Amino acid sequence: MRRLVAVLTVIVAALLAAAPARAESFPIAEIMRATALDEIFTQFGAGIAAAARSEDVSNDEAFLDHWESTALAIFDAARLHERLTRALEGRFSETEQQALASFFRSGFGERMTVLERDIARLPPEAQLTALAAGMALAADAGAVRSRLFDDLVQLVGAEISVSMVGQSVRALLVALAVSQQQGDIEVPWPAIDAQIEAMMPGLLAEVSRTQRAMMAYAYRDLSDEDLSRYIAFLRTEPAQKLYGIAASAVGRIIADGMARFGDALSTRLRSVNI
Repeated sequence: MRRLVAVLTVIVAALLAAAPARAESFPIAEIMRATALDEIFTQFGAGIAAAARSEDVSNDEAFLDHWESTALAIFDAARLHERLTRALEGRFSETEQQALASFFRSGFGERMTVLERDIARLPPEAQLTALAAGMALAADAGAVRSRLFDDLVQLVGAEISVSMVGQSVRALLVALAVSQQQGDIEVPWPAIDAQIEAMMPGLLAEVSRTQRAMMAYAYRDLSDEDLSRYIAFLRTEPAQKLYGIAASAVGRIIADGMARFGDALSTRLRSVNI
């Protein structure tokens, strides 16, 4: 479980902003790239698909095959990114767009984009290596830098990370529930959601710990002054607004996807009488 939480949190730990805008002043494609939002779902479907096998949920190859193919179909990255793009369109005033563009098109903003994209695009094994290195860096950080990491965790990523990790754990609970059923297979959503609620304090602590570590690794070459400059941008009203919109959209997209995944999987398993 910890491996899954770590890998999926890493995917969003590098995502520190999301900037919706009108095409004429700040194209959505540019915003998606600048903030690594165009990568946020890239590994999500593959992670869900691999979870049942990697977490030893079942040894039934037929079940695992159906699980994997359903996950990859429902959590198709291109479709999810398209939905996120639509959610970001037309939400900001011209003044807000200009403020966001001013940052992301600056030399410093471009530097942050490179760092975030480098982390977001790490393959799973490299993510775990980065996480271990980040844990050591976070443990050795002085008081000032530790406070900066605290600010970053509070300002960015927490809602998105918790949503993605929570839904990923929800998927594992679905796997455990349906893999033990035969015939009229149904997903016990109320019981699963009750389990998630009980697990949430531990998940929140794990997400926070992982985010701090990945920030320590991703920004290891930045000075405290650089981090303070980035935090100052994230505290501006346009940045807070854009982050809130992105977090809400991502949470809604993956929650809807998980509901469709559970329904599609149970229907498919019933049809083959697993």
